[in-house]
Amino acid sequence: MRDLSAFEKVIQQMIELFDRMIPLEQSKLEAVSKNKIAVLEDIIKKEQAEIMSLRGLDQKRERTQEELGWKDLTFQQILKEAPEEQSKLQELFDELAGRVKTFQSVTESSKTMMEVNLHAINQVIAQQAGGTQTYKEDGSVEAGTSHFTDRRI
Repeated sequence: MRDLSAFEKVIQQMIELFDRMIPLEQSKLEAVSKNKIAVLEDIIKKEQAEIMSLRGLDQKRERTQEELGWKDLTFQQILKEAPEEQSKLQELFDELAGRVKTFQSVTESSKTMMEVNLHAINQVIAQQAGGTQTYKEDGSVEAGTSHFTDRRI
C-alpha cells in the first residue's frame, strides 16, 4: 500500500486555493457590474497572486504523482491504480472538480460582463468620434459601416 498522504495534501491545498479564488472572482464580477475600476484592479492583483500559487501547487502535484509512479495519469486513471484508497481519492477529486466548475462558471460570467462593458465603451467612443470606428481585441481599429443617420448636413 502506498503512502498517499502527500498527494492527498496537495489536492486538499488546491481545494482550499479555489475556496479563496471563487470569492475573489465573485467580487470581480460585482466590481465589473458596478463599474468600480479601482476595486477591479485590486482584485486582479490578488487573483494574480493566487494564480501563481495554483501554478506552484500544480507543479507540486505533478512531482508527487511522478514519485508515486502516476506520471501523466488523469484522476480517473489514478483511481484505477489505487483501489484501496479509491473512496478517499474519489471524494477529494469530486470536491476539487466541483470547486473548479464553480470557479469556471463565475469566471465565464465575469468575462461576459467585461465584454459587454467593452462593447458599450467602444460604442460611446465611436459616437463621440463622430464615426463608427471601434477597437478590436488586438487593439486595431475597425471601421464600421456608416449609417444614413450618421451623416451631417
